[in-house]
Amino acid sequence: MNRKKYIYIFLSVFLLSGCGKEFLEKKRDSKQVIPKDIKDYQAMLDAYKVINQNGSANLGMVGGDEYSVTDAVMTTYKGFYPYEANGYIWAKEVFETKESTDWNNAYQRILYANLMLEVEKIKPSPAEQESWNNVKGGALFVRAFSYYQLAQLFCKPYDADKASSDLGVPLKLSYDVTEKVNRGTVAGVYKQILTDLETAYPLVADQPINNFRPGKAAVAALLARTFLQMGNYERAGYYADQGLKYRAQLIDFRPMTIPALGELFPSDYGVSNPEILFFVGNAIRPITPYIGFNADPELLSLYDADDIRLKAYFSETADKRKAFRASYGGLLLNFNGLTTAELWLMRAETRARAGQKQLALDDLNQLRKHRYIALGYQDVTAATADDALALIVKERRKEFVYRGIRWEDLRRFNKEPRFAKTIKHTSYGKEYELPPNDPRYVWPLPDNEIELSGLEQNPR
Repeated sequence: MNRKKYIYIFLSVFLLSGCGKEFLEKKRDSKQVIPKDIKDYQAMLDAYKVINQNGSANLGMVGGDEYSVTDAVMTTYKGFYPYEANGYIWAKEVFETKESTDWNNAYQRILYANLMLEVEKIKPSPAEQESWNNVKGGALFVRAFSYYQLAQLFCKPYDADKASSDLGVPLKLSYDVTEKVNRGTVAGVYKQILTDLETAYPLVADQPINNFRPGKAAVAALLARTFLQMGNYERAGYYADQGLKYRAQLIDFRPMTIPALGELFPSDYGVSNPEILFFVGNAIRPITPYIGFNADPELLSLYDADDIRLKAYFSETADKRKAFRASYGGLLLNFNGLTTAELWLMRAETRARAGQKQLALDDLNQLRKHRYIALGYQDVTAATADDALALIVKERRKEFVYRGIRWEDLRRFNKEPRFAKTIKHTSYGKEYELPPNDPRYVWPLPDNEIELSGLEQNPR
């Protein structure tokens, strides 16, 4: 069996449950699930169960500083989900031979993307050009997003002086599952992310038909995120600005009816949410915080009394916990995609870092006025651009709760002493600490990957 047939049959297991209905109704025999035209490749891009429903941010949410869980909750679930109990205390051994959903989900998406890029072998007619562009641009975006998420978990934070020697993650750029690749470097991973995104940007639609597909605003948002991680604030600001030219609408919390109990947003995959640029959720969400989430008191203290998010994001449970109930994925999915709110705050941050105090405050207040009670609302002010930056950093923590973004922010802000923080978790009566820039900010590679591929393990 040649390698192409092997990969098609391998993928068919996923395609039969996740791809476009029209495509599958014609090709139910797994050996025949072979893309032959642009529509078939588009059906793969629209395989939402793979592309949009299996994000890779769980370890970041478990290891961050947004919540605590009781010993009873941890005891109940640690046998089934050891990475949650071990990740919560940043243990040396995390997976205990179990596989990592974060790792597997990302590389499954990468596998799909690499096969979708075979569309390049098709010469489109003028009538097909737009569809061809959408497939290629979408595939490049999906691959870039997947490598971005992997880098935030399994690579060191980007450091321009060390990125060429720090270990990356394996860069699979072909659909050949038998090809062996080494870890490469952090610089190599980020270069590939940027190359994919910059190539995708002119190809994707200005306004995609739904938020399962990336448009220009989503690609620009991920470019801005990537440049933020790299400390290139000029380029981050440029792409945040570009993204806002295509999508800028924010949800207005002021007229919303806040339920006493239950989820704030419907479980409609973000279809009704105008902020979502690209929908990604975790169907296999971390169970311990899902069942036992109790918001960190320091996080709760950041919200002003007239900040609607305090009641909108959190509800008090019967056992007196402050549970998070505002995932943009509704009840069933942790949202970790891209939004217009992120564009506003990324542009605000880059403007503050450039010394543009008032422009930074304008962006910050544009978000705040949609989140605060209208009666008596006043824009926030700052004496200096540095003061404005501190307000923006605080706003990011309040806005992006339980999306995986906080873990990314902790890693990059730890490089700046004024924002660096030591995280503390308590488990079974013992307190654990994660100091700034600790090696444990890089998660170990899954045990099975080390055994099968002989990859070098991350130090703990």
